[in-house]
Amino acid sequence: AQQVVEEECPALTLPALNFWMQLQDHLFEAQYQYFSPDRERKFIALISGIECLNMLMRNLDIAYLCPLLAAKQFKMVAEWASAVSHPWRARCLLQLGNIFKIQAMSRWYNQLPDAAQSQAAASKRFETRLQVEYTIAVTQLHGSLQTPLRPLVRWQGTSPKIQVHSICHYRPDPTSRTGKDCPLPDLSVPNHRAYSERHGFKYVLHTELPLPDREAHYSKMLVIHQAFLSADSPDWVFFIDCDAFFTDLQTSLTDILATYGVSESDGPHFLVAEDPGGINTGTLLVRRSDWSLQFLERVASSRFSVAWDQSMFFWEILNPSLLPKVPDRSSVASDYSLPPEVALVHQAHLNAFVPPASNDWSAHEWRPGDFVRHFAGCPWQEAHCLGLMRETVAFAETQAGSK
Repeated sequence: AQQVVEEECPALTLPALNFWMQLQDHLFEAQYQYFSPDRERKFIALISGIECLNMLMRNLDIAYLCPLLAAKQFKMVAEWASAVSHPWRARCLLQLGNIFKIQAMSRWYNQLPDAAQSQAAASKRFETRLQVEYTIAVTQLHGSLQTPLRPLVRWQGTSPKIQVHSICHYRPDPTSRTGKDCPLPDLSVPNHRAYSERHGFKYVLHTELPLPDREAHYSKMLVIHQAFLSADSPDWVFFIDCDAFFTDLQTSLTDILATYGVSESDGPHFLVAEDPGGINTGTLLVRRSDWSLQFLERVASSRFSVAWDQSMFFWEILNPSLLPKVPDRSSVASDYSLPPEVALVHQAHLNAFVPPASNDWSAHEWRPGDFVRHFAGCPWQEAHCLGLMRETVAFAETQAGSK
């Protein structure tokens, strides 16, 4: 165990090395159980693997010291889950492991020498086999388990009180070439406001952050929470990022709610679009309820921010039932399932991507008729992306004028 850890994670402090060695010892013992011909021992291996991954998630400071090994361990336990016919558990474990893989890849990339100074940098590859194996597993499970694109259901009965919230706050940042004159709010804010007015929803634009020292997306869970505690609290909040645009102005948010099982008093409390890597929180629908307030508080205090607010939301959806602290045979008697308060939505109905993200992430690509076009991974600083944003605004305005 020590040799494996030292090869994967050089220069660990002694306490971190001891933690990882203990974890690796447990996983080796679990592997011994897994390769037994007795099927019941595969469940014993899975229980041990879940216990080890729970230890990782409860000790993120140490997990972050060796994200590559964490990614490999999540993948191994996901394979054990798949072997006992738990595809949902396998998928969620892979999606969590993929977040650690992204962290490891980012760290590797940032340590490369400048390509202008070293021709070798351009030929280097990050863990090619692991990358391919993750891609195959994640896309295969997404293809078989993803939420199907279903026909829209029109809302019946009294419409709930809905507010649309967005944060458009940009400060000078030389690393992303962001200056004081960011064109994005001038493009998206009129789009958000026009949609909201069309359907009688209150539009709330946030230009100041509850967490002014952090990036804007870390404040979204707080502005939703504050909206629910206000005197004019809505029944639902729809949050939309500043780089996302309404493109189907005819469809109401109430229709999205009805399509995914929401009624006036029943159904889920939190709706978010899924993609192969997990979820994308560029748009969110949240019901005012005790469950939602507690959920948002957990998200706001989460330290699992590797993939920004998305990993924070995603982990709090899965925690604690995916990785119980003290798993036993009853914990894995059946496959994992999402909490009943959470509904995953097809991207066409909430959060469709544009290239290159739609291609790189094997995700749904926006087409006319989709509800929202989100420029995740396509920043306005790139001329091509800014041009697409302007085309999207023109498309929405034309649609509004024709209906």
